[in-house]
Amino acid sequence: MASDKRWTVHRSGHVFQDRWISLRADDCSTPDGVEIAPYYVLEFAAFVHVFATDEADRVILVRQYRHGLQGISLELPGGVMDAHDTDAVAVGARELREETGYSGGTLAHLATLSVDPARYANRLHLIRATGVRPGASHPEPTEDIEVVLVSRQEAKHLALSGQIANAGHVGLMLMALAGP
Repeated sequence: MASDKRWTVHRSGHVFQDRWISLRADDCSTPDGVEIAPYYVLEFAAFVHVFATDEADRVILVRQYRHGLQGISLELPGGVMDAHDTDAVAVGARELREETGYSGGTLAHLATLSVDPARYANRLHLIRATGVRPGASHPEPTEDIEVVLVSRQEAKHLALSGQIANAGHVGLMLMALAGP
């Protein structure tokens, strides 16, 4: 097997593009010469999720309607990095403040991950925020967000019991809870 496992892209084009999502079709071949055409890749903007705790060490979650799920979802605050955004920590601070009203404290970048490396081209940044303080939230007009405060133990229980519907958020929460 070849040491460079990258596929060769012979042709690439967008099947669909709008402000939220792009679908790219690549005609590829593996290092062993196997052709894969087309191979579809979804392109989204990078985004951040924030594992935040307040001054009492309570985890800050948000509860909101998610149309894909057709129901209410309990999850981490977060959002999309705009085209001009280059600092994931700053975006995390912005999204935390907008969605929950919490700000201040200490923020740090924990990880850059792929949601699904087989199909998605974007990246997810996990930000930890500690010692944040409440304030006024400013959600977008399409967001109807309820802020939920839970203990670290309850956050772990929610993640492990299936009460957090977003599988990615389960993993992110467990990563953050495992750290210092």
